[in-house]
Amino acid sequence: MLKIGITGNIASGKSLFEKYLKDAGFRVLCLDFVTAFLYENSKPLQEFLLKKFNTVNKKEVAEIVFLNPKLKVELEKFIYPLILDKMNEFFTQNKNEPVVFVSAALLFEAGFDRYFDKTVFIKADKSIRLKRLMERNNLTFSEAKLRINSQSAECKKTPKCDYVIDNSTTVEALRAKTEDFIKSLNILL
Repeated sequence: MLKIGITGNIASGKSLFEKYLKDAGFRVLCLDFVTAFLYENSKPLQEFLLKKFNTVNKKEVAEIVFLNPKLKVELEKFIYPLILDKMNEFFTQNKNEPVVFVSAALLFEAGFDRYFDKTVFIKADKSIRLKRLMERNNLTFSEAKLRINSQSAECKKTPKCDYVIDNSTTVEALRAKTEDFIKSLNILL
């Protein structure tokens, strides 16, 4: 099984890339969904959140950790092993698939890149990501900028990736680039 990690900074188009892969028949796990699942279903995580943040609401926790890097580190230290367990379950459940994908915005920051054979980075110009994030999440310019600036710069991550796909234009262009990427996988299989 070829394990491919998908990453990219917030509002770069990872979800759309994932959709195109799923439409092509690939198995894709989004760690954002895993995190949301854990917030709703993991008793140990809920207990930790109540103790540290006095809430189990993911949005409220996000607002706190974006303003407090120390608490962000504590949360990540607690939740990353839980996420890793779910990722390993996904690998086990799909062990007969020739290729599987896992999408993780913080692939490198979490150290999850070591679990993948290849990595793909979805990139987009910062101004475009800012606009997308404001529209998608109904954020102010300042709120969106704070979230974008909380992640490592794209230029620090792209050299670590095997593939870089630019999503600074249209959804049609991303679809075409996804199709080209899928064709390139045939060489590896």
